[in-house]
Amino acid sequence: MLKKLLKHEWISVSKVLGPVNLGVILITIIGSIILSTDLLDGNNMFPMIVVLLSLYIISLMTFASVTLIYVYVRFYKNLFTAEGYLMYTLPVTGTQLFHSKLLVGFFWSGVNTILTMLSTIILAFTATLHTTSKEDMQYIFSSVNDSAKDFRFEDILGYQPVVFLIIIVLVMLTSCLSSILMGYLSILLGQLVEKNRLAASIGFYMVIYMINQILSSIVMIFPNTKFILEGNSVSFLGDLSRLLFPGLLITQLFFSIVFYVVSLILVRRQVNLE
Repeated sequence: MLKKLLKHEWISVSKVLGPVNLGVILITIIGSIILSTDLLDGNNMFPMIVVLLSLYIISLMTFASVTLIYVYVRFYKNLFTAEGYLMYTLPVTGTQLFHSKLLVGFFWSGVNTILTMLSTIILAFTATLHTTSKEDMQYIFSSVNDSAKDFRFEDILGYQPVVFLIIIVLVMLTSCLSSILMGYLSILLGQLVEKNRLAASIGFYMVIYMINQILSSIVMIFPNTKFILEGNSVSFLGDLSRLLFPGLLITQLFFSIVFYVVSLILVRRQVNLE
């Protein structure tokens, strides 16, 4: 039955989040076309560049917010409003409903996050490629070739390129999972309140978010305070990456597990629909 729930959830959610994430691809294509031409060249185009850059950033933030908020709203409406009467008449358990929404929501949130990262990289590369002259490119490549023996990627960012990319993707995906579970947990906690459950859910979300940020900061920064304050070596950034990224990954995994376990406990309780 879980497969049928996943199929139904996938179709319903994709109708909304599919176009939303296509929007990320669209603005990336448009931005790449603009940056690869001479439209923004000239001393008088700086205000236009600022406007377009602001619109791009706002668009990415909007797409990300819409994705996450829609996942939250769908979870709340489907399970804890009048729609819940229909959902709970199906021959499924609350746990199956929870997992179907979690898996589909996590997928789309992950897709949006990865598309956003790729969009930023593509536009940055396109802008750099367009603004750099052939002479500068030849100089850069010749300089890179001359210093290739002494340069190592891990000296700058702490990891080999493939490992660094994998860690970045894992951090982003665990952050997506933690964010979705935090929203689900907040909604489930809000249902424990007799009145104003939606407002209570928002309040729980704010409290959990602040606790998450405080504890994450303590775990990542406090043990490394001495290193951060005294570090002045050439490999400082690489050393810092090796210290912070594992801590961030472990912290997000820990919170994801805690949010997941508590959510499962709450979702198995008798539901009081509005």
